[in-house]
Amino acid sequence: MLDYIEIEGLVKSREKESRFIHSLGVVEVSRLLASRFNLDVREAEIDGIYHDAYRYDGGEETIALVENQGFEVFPEERKNPMLLHGALAAINFEKDCGSPVPFSMKLAVRHHTLGHKEMGKLGAVLYIADYTEKGRKHLGDEDRKRIFSRPTLEAMVMEIIDMQRPYMKKEGIKEAEVTTELYSYLEKGMEL
Repeated sequence: MLDYIEIEGLVKSREKESRFIHSLGVVEVSRLLASRFNLDVREAEIDGIYHDAYRYDGGEETIALVENQGFEVFPEERKNPMLLHGALAAINFEKDCGSPVPFSMKLAVRHHTLGHKEMGKLGAVLYIADYTEKGRKHLGDEDRKRIFSRPTLEAMVMEIIDMQRPYMKKEGIKEAEVTTELYSYLEKGMEL
């Protein structure tokens, strides 16, 4: 059985203090969203604390490792292997936890950065929580209220992508193909 306290201790030992504080904030938002949408709160909390456990790991060799474990590597991740920290966490989840981890939790952790149409409800919770936790200074209270006022997790994910697009355009950053596919999928009324 997955033990939140043990996983939190492991994450605390792996993350810088500022990143650990971020992870605690993600847990808080994940807990609220899971409760609101009748999802397993314990699973959401564990995904929230664990999602960035491998944030400081990885390099070029990570690409082959992730592919050898059966995960797709997206073009943006090839250019910036740091983006594969979610995949590394998904790969190491069971070893680190010392017990089986549901695939839905692994998918959530895997896709928390760029999003994916197969990330599931837990993935949506983690994606939203990672973007909106109170330590994120790019958002104000009104931004958070707007996101959380949306009636579904899918609508919240779309709101976040909509909010990111002007910044990315201004900075000359191309949106990840997998994020664009996620948005198109949700725009058609599909559910996670």
